Amino acid sequence: MGSRRTLRNALLGRDVAIAYAIIVVLYLLKFVPFQPTQILPYLLIVAYDLTEVAFPFLTPYYPIAFPLFLYVLAVSGAGITQKLRATDGDQSAWLQTLGSVCLIIGLIALGFGAFVGGPLISPTDNPTPLASTGVTGIIFVVTAWRLLGRPPVQAPPLS
Repeated sequence: MGSRRTLRNALLGRDVAIAYAIIVVLYLLKFVPFQPTQILPYLLIVAYDLTEVAFPFLTPYYPIAFPLFLYVLAVSGAGITQKLRATDGDQSAWLQTLGSVCLIIGLIALGFGAFVGGPLISPTDNPTPLASTGVTGIIFVVTAWRLLGRPPVQAPPLS
């Protein structure tokens, strides 16, 4: 008999708690005085800023809305974990949930890079945002693929 996923488990389950803890730790990296670690919190803040632009009524409620935004990301990460979990793997729930959070952060980074640095119109534009978010996004998507127990992508044989 298969287990039925309830709304309570989807919103308050183990994977959600793990994903939220990981996302909060990534956000707290903004206090580490080493600039490369501050890329991830910056991406979370920018993603929330885009949400705030779409829903301007959230602006005065930042102290409540931002943690809820991180929670929505955690619920999304837990959902991805449930859908992509390798059932035959020996990986722990922590690693697989970390993989789904890496996937979300990687997609945010790639989206931000494409939005801000993608359309480099003139040679005087600064390619740094594209390069830093692009590399971060690729690293996180590849890490997510491995942590979620997906097989490595094989190159087609040459004829």
